[in-house]
Amino acid sequence: MANTLAFAEEDVDPFEDINRTVYGFNETVDDNLLEPVSRAYKDHVPEVAQDGVSNFFGNLRDVSTLANQILQFKPVESIETLGRILVNSTIGLGGLFDVASDMGLTTDDEDFGQTMGVWGVEEGPYVVLPLLGPSTVRDGAGLFVDTTSDANMIDKTEGIGFISSS
Repeated sequence: MANTLAFAEEDVDPFEDINRTVYGFNETVDDNLLEPVSRAYKDHVPEVAQDGVSNFFGNLRDVSTLANQILQFKPVESIETLGRILVNSTIGLGGLFDVASDMGLTTDDEDFGQTMGVWGVEEGPYVVLPLLGPSTVRDGAGLFVDTTSDANMIDKTEGIGFISSS
């Protein structure tokens, strides 16, 4: 029983009050700003243009992925991602078209939080980041590095929990 209690005490969210406040803020911003803008974009921008924008930022994200694959000592994955970037940046007209996927060149998104994990940095406690949503201290720091080191900040909403995708 003592081991269970010790685990439960360690599992407590040390930032619970702040996290709840930030979560409430995020929900308000999402409901009143991000969701209406997202809906208007999806309703009024042609799908082909949306695909081009998504592909363009995906190509930029691949540059960040490549850097993290190199830092994680993943040579095979790095070469394939470099191939994707070269194909999409040239044949894909600056990344507007994802020609590389059609050619079978794939990539696994890597970020600096994952890189720090490979290097042995612990995740740290759960945090809710303003405008970005749930994370850990390590991944939050990694997100900061990723967004300041590449040009795809506007597309960092992909996969983040609270931001609307409808």
